[in-house]
Amino acid sequence: MHVDSSIWLDKNQKGFLGKGRIELLKNIDKYGSLSKAAKEMKMSYKAAWDALNEMKKLSSVNLIISNSGGSGGGGSRLTSRAKEYIKIYELLFQTQQKFLKTIESHVDSSSDLQTFLRRSSLRTSARNQIFGKVASIQIGSISSTLDILIDDNLHISSTITNKSLKELDIKKGKDIYVLIKAPWIKILQENTQENQIQCTINHIKKEKNLVELSLHVSPSLTLISTMNLDDFQLLHVKKNDKITASFDANNTIIGV
Repeated sequence: MHVDSSIWLDKNQKGFLGKGRIELLKNIDKYGSLSKAAKEMKMSYKAAWDALNEMKKLSSVNLIISNSGGSGGGGSRLTSRAKEYIKIYELLFQTQQKFLKTIESHVDSSSDLQTFLRRSSLRTSARNQIFGKVASIQIGSISSTLDILIDDNLHISSTITNKSLKELDIKKGKDIYVLIKAPWIKILQENTQENQIQCTINHIKKEKNLVELSLHVSPSLTLISTMNLDDFQLLHVKKNDKITASFDANNTIIGV
């Protein structure tokens, strides 16, 4: 059974951004014109203007910068905040679709669905909880190594026992969660570990002898790494530095 839904971002209990309005903003960004954006969506200019005006009323910042007159006849362009709203909406939509895809195999039975939802809401101490799909499985005599596709260009490896592989019913193409504790993620290590991920330090937090790094990998993935202060000082890194994060395939926990 197929499960589907939609997303609306509300402000002051009023509809602010939905699929249609996001599409309108993206077309304004593409064509540089509200009228061309409306025409592309096969909607009237008045309907497009009303939608844009409603977004303007609900937003605390400008979303559109309009230029009128001139030889080119004027035009419109998005502000940086409008582009950020598009990114936020699309990230939420992608996450929703991944969850709904995961839930589809459980909707034929209410008891099965309840069990799945209880398991999905389980809270863990692992700071990094990554959603992915099993691309391939290399089976050994005692353990197996999973090649997991996270994004279009990002694969990570995880090693689990063959018993766990069977009990979790993990097969190629299965959607899974990869849990990685923050201390397991190392920075600027020699290439001795299976997983090497290029990222950017976007936040550093220090508390007594502990340092926490927030590492930007992609719009949909941020990793958290923690280490003691002495080890951090030896790295000589700062915010916005591009670094390599690494972790061993054995230092992963798989959830389904």
